Amino acid sequence: MVTCEGCIADCQHCFILHPNRSLTWRQNVWVFGFFCLVTLAIALPLAVMGFWLVLPFAGLELLAVGTGLYLVTCRCHEREVICIAADSIRIERGRLRPQQRWVLSRTWARVELQDCPRHWYPSRLLIRAHNRTVEIGRFLAEEERHQLARELKARLSGAPVV
Repeated sequence: MVTCEGCIADCQHCFILHPNRSLTWRQNVWVFGFFCLVTLAIALPLAVMGFWLVLPFAGLELLAVGTGLYLVTCRCHEREVICIAADSIRIERGRLRPQQRWVLSRTWARVELQDCPRHWYPSRLLIRAHNRTVEIGRFLAEEERHQLARELKARLSGAPVV
């Protein structure tokens, strides 16, 4: 998902990118809690009947599901912020705060959309300046990536966005 905002501090244009997510952090915790209740509702009566070996496997199952859900939820809360100022482009990537940051010269920057030779693999949206290349929008849908490339090219050239 791409959000375009106007002037923020010294930026002329600001793009905020984040992946589509169906559930919030709290809702994911509720889903995991529901999985725990269902698993324990099945495993505890079996353990009482003498099938105690079910409990370690139920615990391993909950550990695997919880780890996977945590990693996916963390990945879905990543954000990329692209700020275009008069003389530079600042790209920041992270979850709660910027964990990676690049500053590129606006004069030398160019936006490239590289299509993959294999048609089933998504394209790559790159911003290049001098010898530095930064890939942005890895989590965007193909249509959103193409729209963002058009908007970035127009903003960098100073032309109106169509």
